[in-house]
Amino acid sequence: MNRIIFIIISFLFIHSFAFADIVTDEYMDELLKDVEISAPIQNLNYNYEAVEKIPIRLNITETISTKKDEIYDFQPLKFVVKENVKYKNRVLINKGAIINANVAIYNTKGMNGIPGCIIIDNFNINGIDKNKLKGIYIKKGLNLSLMVYPIKWALTPIPGVGSLTNFILGGNAKITPKDTVIIYYYPEWGEKLH
Repeated sequence: MNRIIFIIISFLFIHSFAFADIVTDEYMDELLKDVEISAPIQNLNYNYEAVEKIPIRLNITETISTKKDEIYDFQPLKFVVKENVKYKNRVLINKGAIINANVAIYNTKGMNGIPGCIIIDNFNINGIDKNKLKGIYIKKGLNLSLMVYPIKWALTPIPGVGSLTNFILGGNAKITPKDTVIIYYYPEWGEKLH
């Protein structure tokens, strides 16, 4: 009997996907009608197999935080190189050099202990091929969600009490000039040999 019920439920579950419909979002279609969407730049002729990497240690020039209203997506940032970057006894980047980057995405702290987050990308270094950089830096605030959600679930059977954990906020993400931001340069990445 259990096999028959299992077979019926499996049949209904699997065939329910055949009746799925593509739902369009008219609001987003209207909003994005004038936006040119193109594929991301891909360098498929590049050899990314080499594993030798050189760390580039940076310090931001000004403090940014998800607490302030001053942060925004694509915000330009300036970093200072913390120490000389050398490869094969040659200095590639001098200490004190200024490097530009951007805030790729930021999220403010949220309910239930969700932390704020800052993602920095698009590091531009004079004399360094951008295709040879692996440089995304992510900074998160204090994450309380692993503590809050079990409490929320334990209190949920009591009507209205589980929702009280919504007022517990996560921490703000903050990057100061004291923080060391590390990105990596892969000097052996280059054009593929055919």
